[in-house]
Amino acid sequence: MLEIGMKIQLEMKNSDNSKTDIYLCTIIDETEDNYIINYPVHKETLKTTFFNIGTYFSAVYVGEDDAIYRFPTKITSRKKAKIPSLYITKPEVEQWKRIQRREYVRVDASIDVAVHSVLHQFDPFTTTTLDISGGGVAIITPKEVELVLHTLVDIWLPLEIKYQNKIHHAYAQAEIVTIRELNIRKNVVSLQFHSITQKDRQEIIRYCFDKEREKRLKERN
Repeated sequence: MLEIGMKIQLEMKNSDNSKTDIYLCTIIDETEDNYIINYPVHKETLKTTFFNIGTYFSAVYVGEDDAIYRFPTKITSRKKAKIPSLYITKPEVEQWKRIQRREYVRVDASIDVAVHSVLHQFDPFTTTTLDISGGGVAIITPKEVELVLHTLVDIWLPLEIKYQNKIHHAYAQAEIVTIRELNIRKNVVSLQFHSITQKDRQEIIRYCFDKEREKRLKERN
């Protein structure tokens, strides 16, 4: 289920179970019994972290079906090379846990978005999102921009990838599915992704997952 090049999160409760630390890494190789990962980076501090052999984690990743998968794992060994790496155990079949269809996880988010008409029905414009999910996005539009239901638009979304300290520019072709009034000057337009690459969808889903996690952590604190 996991392939070389896929990104995973390693989660570990701190000593008093009051907080879950999240570490980010990539599968760089595998053996019969282990996945080989690069050294994990703490999601908040962006610092590489040293772990003892035998350290247990809960591993989380996004599958090709856009669902979240979780499994228990532990560090079995480390390798010092040009790219230092760790060996973590592969789970037994019964240890895989499918959490949910991530594309239906919608989060509030204000992201800059560029919008172009596929049929050149209006001039390109930029605005912000109201919310986003792996299946679509809601954007705020000025009323003077005349949009037509069920037509297609091209959109570009710059997503902040915190653990890599970079911006991922996701592109999608989307269908206008609803238009409703927000106030006297603006509308809220819901867009459903019509055509999007697997990589861009996964980055959007990962962004939503991170936002939802941040929200839950704030509520707990």
